[in-house]
Amino acid sequence: MIVTSVSEYGRGKYKVFFDEEFAFVLYKGELLKYGIEQGNEISEAVMNDIRDNVLPKRAKLRAMNLLKSRDYTETALRRKLLESLYPDEAVDQALEYVKSYGYVDDLRYAQSYIRSNIGTRSRRDIIGKLKSRGVPDEFINEAFEAEGSFEDEEEELLRRLILKKCPAPEDLDNTGKQKLYAYLYGKGFDPHSVDKALRALDITY
Repeated sequence: MIVTSVSEYGRGKYKVFFDEEFAFVLYKGELLKYGIEQGNEISEAVMNDIRDNVLPKRAKLRAMNLLKSRDYTETALRRKLLESLYPDEAVDQALEYVKSYGYVDDLRYAQSYIRSNIGTRSRRDIIGKLKSRGVPDEFINEAFEAEGSFEDEEEELLRRLILKKCPAPEDLDNTGKQKLYAYLYGKGFDPHSVDKALRALDITY
């Protein structure tokens, strides 16, 4: 294969193109080691070494470094690695590596997120956040089942929000009630939970 272009990409990194198509990113030392420069022909053995060894190893290290600062779902971590221009195969190997050590666990992530947000977010809001981060539905449901106190916490959250928005609920007129309903729905609470919380405060609509 013929190297058709090598262009700088960040500090000490370079995009490598073969036959006018992007192949991968290498460091300057790796370019020198493998003799990769514009116009050179690169053997299949060299290509295999880069794709099978160099890039997967680096992708694993990148994944580990990302996980040092915060937890990631599998989907989010995959997205970060792809943004760094690692090939799909290297990303797959990196994910399998970190998952094999339990560093990425979507169920654990969902449970931790729910525990961190219990009493501050509605169930629907939390579900939306977890789905946007790529957590599968079955893990979300299992995580909520494990957190058995969530329903009670959500009821208390609703009560606090209602009293904060309306310290004297008995004085609400119909317009005020409509605004209160709209506010609570906008916070992600389902109609059944809202009705129950309002009835508990003798607010009917």
